[in-house]
Amino acid sequence: MNKPIKFQCVTDCSSICCGGATILTLKEIVKLFKFFPITLGFRKIQPFNAEHKVYLDDISIKYRGFYIAGDFIGGNRFKKRCRLLKNSLCTIHNQLKPLQCRVIPFSVTFPEVLQDLVIVDKKRGSFKNCKGFYADAPLIWDGQFIDKSLKENFDILKKHLMFQRDIVEKIFISLEGNFFLKKFIQTGDGFFEVPILPEFVDEICSITGILDRVEFLRAQKSLFVKELTFRGMKNSLFIDALNTIEQLRI
Repeated sequence: MNKPIKFQCVTDCSSICCGGATILTLKEIVKLFKFFPITLGFRKIQPFNAEHKVYLDDISIKYRGFYIAGDFIGGNRFKKRCRLLKNSLCTIHNQLKPLQCRVIPFSVTFPEVLQDLVIVDKKRGSFKNCKGFYADAPLIWDGQFIDKSLKENFDILKKHLMFQRDIVEKIFISLEGNFFLKKFIQTGDGFFEVPILPEFVDEICSITGILDRVEFLRAQKSLFVKELTFRGMKNSLFIDALNTIEQLRI
């Protein structure tokens, strides 16, 4: 039996859900590449039941018996707070805000009818100290989304993942000889992150509608440099990302 979910975001625990990195989709890159340094990440998803498996068939990569989600990652996942937070509040709003942020606390890796499982899992882990699940919070899910904006953003996010699956899979397959990908496949869980590969930059710009490739690469270079020189946890992958951009000779 489904357990209704009541939730309303509160700003004094924003670092719980607004960590150093957020998931972006291919279609969002064109409007967000000046805000976030962007890499590509892969993670395994274990189907909960037959319904979940059918759902994953639409949005994920199937590789050697695994379901793998491929996401564009905006920001530095080793930092505790998103680079766009100011005084615990997000500085980008409305249609500029990433879809992933608009569907918090839910996850598009599960179908709408199984979102109670997402919340149970998150409350045991990353959302353990979240203050948004309080008794008088508005009801937002009861077997389906009650909140219309949540429903709309969830559906758009799912469509975006379906749209980008082919190129994400192409990038993943191109890395088959990579030592860290092999290690990722051999381990139970884990996360595999790579820069946007140089041979796919033009295709990504074309698909996303980025008209000025040089502007995109220069903006990304600047963001990677800032992340590597400012205080806080460094992501060594950003050095690889800078080297990738240098190969393109902008």
